[in-house]
Amino acid sequence: MSLERRPLGPLGVEVVGLDLREPIPDAQWRALRELVMAEGLVVFRDQPMSPEHQIELGRRFGPLENTSLEDGPMDVSKIELSNVDECGRLLPEDDVRMQLVAVNEGWHTDGSFSQIPASFSLFAAVTVPPQGGDTFYASQQLGWEALPAAERAGLFGLRGRHDYDRAYAVRDLEMQEVFSGPAPSSVHPLVRRHPETGRTGLFISEHLYEIEGLPEEESRALLLRLLEVCTDPARVYRHRWSVGDLLIWDNRSMLHRAQGFDPGHARVMRHVRVAGSEETLAACA
Repeated sequence: MSLERRPLGPLGVEVVGLDLREPIPDAQWRALRELVMAEGLVVFRDQPMSPEHQIELGRRFGPLENTSLEDGPMDVSKIELSNVDECGRLLPEDDVRMQLVAVNEGWHTDGSFSQIPASFSLFAAVTVPPQGGDTFYASQQLGWEALPAAERAGLFGLRGRHDYDRAYAVRDLEMQEVFSGPAPSSVHPLVRRHPETGRTGLFISEHLYEIEGLPEEESRALLLRLLEVCTDPARVYRHRWSVGDLLIWDNRSMLHRAQGFDPGHARVMRHVRVAGSEETLAACA
């Protein structure tokens, strides 16, 4: 079953004519899931929904991850990414929730520091500031395809360590007390095969801080080079949020980052993240 879509430019599509707040037949849902994997990013506009409904949408993609700092199963209290408290008051800059917002300003893919990284994300805008707070998206598959063949050949077999604590440390943020011990850290191949489509792409992030077997300077230079290729402005989509927007993306192929904004204005987003089902698969030459 086809879905009406409009290209977003360098990557991704906007779907029109499908209201996610209404019951969606299985065939149409499968078409949507396949479209997200094929395009990397799918945008829906002007579809405000309850947090309960957004959670149920996520569950159609698979089991959900708890994206909050609190233990327990996913519920409506754990999906907000916000700079205001429960009473609507702006949070102080040293609040741990503000640190969680800040670290998202680096290019990353959700859950890369976990042994089994996340699959899909469903991100909705509830309150947006008058300026800033945009989100940028880049495809690791398009980045891979943009590399010269000789450069691609040298990347097979390399593995990189993604570390949550380092992601905060480079921004002079300390999170050890939050995790009550070591922050999550995991090693993944630099060149990944998508487990469902079979398409090859990079698997990098600003949360990745070293490549196994390479000297520190060489490792850092290579990571910067790959990030620059993936996030070349010609291959980046910038989303300027409006209340009611819902974006769905595939973390197994996409990078994203948040733009900073004036903390004197409220920004409230809801993030429902779908757990991965397998460890990252290394692509073969």
